[in-house]
Amino acid sequence: MHYSNLVLPFLILIFSISCSQSKRVSDQMYITFDRIRYCVRRLNATHEIGCQSATGGSSGRMHMIDTNQDFNLFIQNSQLIDKFPSFVIFLNIDLFSTTNMDQLMSRLDSKLNGLLVYFKSNLTRPSDFSPDDSCPNHRSTYYLSQPEPVINWNPKGSSLFFRSFPFPIMLIDEQDDYQSLVDFYRKFNSSSSTLACGLELNTFQTASHSTGTCLRRGEISHSFLEGPEVHCDPVSGLNIYSKLPQSLTIKPNKRQPKSVILVLTTTDSFQMFIKTKGPSGGAQQPASGLLVFLSLAHLIGQEQENFNQQHKEIIFVTLDGDAFDYSASFRFIYDMEKGFFPSGNADEERIQIEHIHSIIEFQSLTFPDLKLFSYPSSLVNQTFINETIANNPTIVPMPQDSSLPPASSQIFLRQTNSAQFPVYIFTSTEQNRLLNHYYHSFFDDPSTLGINLTSLEFNTTTDFSRWIKSFTESFTQTLLQSFVGLTKNVSIEQDIVNNLVYCVLKNINCPLIQNITNQTIAKSFESFDQTSLPFSVNTYPISTTPTFAFIKNILSYFLRDRTFDSLNLTEAQCTAFASNDSFRFFNYVKGYLTSMNVSQSTGGVCVRSYLQGVDSRSPAFVINDYDFSQTTYPQWTESRWSIISLRLFVIPTRKHEVVTFVVGFLLFSVSFIVFAFLRFCTKLSLFKPSSS
Repeated sequence: MHYSNLVLPFLILIFSISCSQSKRVSDQMYITFDRIRYCVRRLNATHEIGCQSATGGSSGRMHMIDTNQDFNLFIQNSQLIDKFPSFVIFLNIDLFSTTNMDQLMSRLDSKLNGLLVYFKSNLTRPSDFSPDDSCPNHRSTYYLSQPEPVINWNPKGSSLFFRSFPFPIMLIDEQDDYQSLVDFYRKFNSSSSTLACGLELNTFQTASHSTGTCLRRGEISHSFLEGPEVHCDPVSGLNIYSKLPQSLTIKPNKRQPKSVILVLTTTDSFQMFIKTKGPSGGAQQPASGLLVFLSLAHLIGQEQENFNQQHKEIIFVTLDGDAFDYSASFRFIYDMEKGFFPSGNADEERIQIEHIHSIIEFQSLTFPDLKLFSYPSSLVNQTFINETIANNPTIVPMPQDSSLPPASSQIFLRQTNSAQFPVYIFTSTEQNRLLNHYYHSFFDDPSTLGINLTSLEFNTTTDFSRWIKSFTESFTQTLLQSFVGLTKNVSIEQDIVNNLVYCVLKNINCPLIQNITNQTIAKSFESFDQTSLPFSVNTYPISTTPTFAFIKNILSYFLRDRTFDSLNLTEAQCTAFASNDSFRFFNYVKGYLTSMNVSQSTGGVCVRSYLQGVDSRSPAFVINDYDFSQTTYPQWTESRWSIISLRLFVIPTRKHEVVTFVVGFLLFSVSFIVFAFLRFCTKLSLFKPSSS
């Protein structure tokens, strides 16, 4: 046997062992935290906002700042700052402010390689926290060209969300992760330790500069590559609208002027810190408004015989994208002006601006404090307002033509010169300030509504759900009085409201959605079990968020043609109806159970409803050859990224580095000698096959 036949396998074995060993060493070098919230990059017509890391991540010496005193001591510690080349600051969220960020960035300059924000527990959350502007959406407000002064509806807003940071920012909100980081920091960063903790934050974003620049980069890459290289995606979702299916106007019948009442709410929100899995915030904005909106839809559907007597259509509309300069509202108005609304069958009579009777909108509700804003005074129906207050005395009407709070209706007024129809906005304010202290932040959770998620179940009656029941009943009564001329007490089952609250705020894989959807859709919600309804930023192509499917199915069932239920159709018969009716939406579902016990079998129900879902991208992205240097329409995009990671590691001392180098050199030398000896003994050539 020749030695040469054994050497090569021997070398391969050594190489494999070395690689596996190096992987184990690598694993030992880093501790990964995978439950982080992270900041990403977004672009508009002129700017980029958000955070960015180096291509392979940004790292630095970890330094913890817990109090104002700690902050001041660090800023003044020139010896420490000069000693190390880079820092990642581990910062208490109470100190995450515009002033402190400016000081850190000015003092550390290029040495600031990242920021890891933490909060210890819900018991220590700040009293106010909002990364939004002090006047949300002020770039697209109705008052943009008005002489009235800007009102800071969100005075505690830091505007940090709209800043551009040349380093990554992340947030730790898990108690055990926070404690682990603190323990490591105290162990290695103490004065007695020769080692120190380092942090590596990786959030590299492919987009930069502005939306126009980002899109042009994709077009340029397309000319060199087989397919386009996408660096950013337009902010987008679905605008969903539904109504009583009997209120169809089919050509050649003409829709009467001032015959359409739009009921609006929004379904999107943003937070500075995104989390892949976990709550997304948005309990007060937009969840509270959405819950009132859906409960009202149920009552309208329940009273459809009375409402069908009127000569008006009540259309329920959810807008997705309005957190970014009212993009979805701009698109809705654009579609209406171009004759694209409704978007379904071409034989349905289109709705134009002149057909709008009024707009009713629900925004950022903090029960039980509710204000009613109306505008303009020349078109407002004072009788409607009086009846609203009479049926619900807790509502406080604001003086007519008061400045409007952040609301989608502002765009409807702006694009129609405010001379076509009145708007009525229900929201919660006090002295020109939103009562939501956590506007557009992950702190806007159910606890702000007095709800304990731990004990919340689908049959739990909370003060919040009682309030929704009371308000929607009284408001439906107002609509009946105003539009039908009927005085009638209406009622919604508390059980339905309880289920809606549970579904939206805690678990969208809830008994309600399982009962009112077909088997395929119901099964798709199982992967989102124990997940609240996401209120995040969506992008085009539309992401796989369950939000739109949830709203579609709820609305279609609540506003269904209830006379159609009595036909007792089979699933096959339901499918046959669908193939012969292009105006309406058909779905074969289990059917609502009062007990919400999905184990009970009720057969099935063929639901006939009216439902449309359309792309909510800003018109800037659908108009051919749109000039992105213009600001006629919002043009927000979100960057793409590949890796999001947070890793902790130990920074060795200079002595450790020298020892590591010497040991590595010795191992290399020994390996080289052994290899040379084996080659001499076996006459093995790496470039020629051995001969036996």
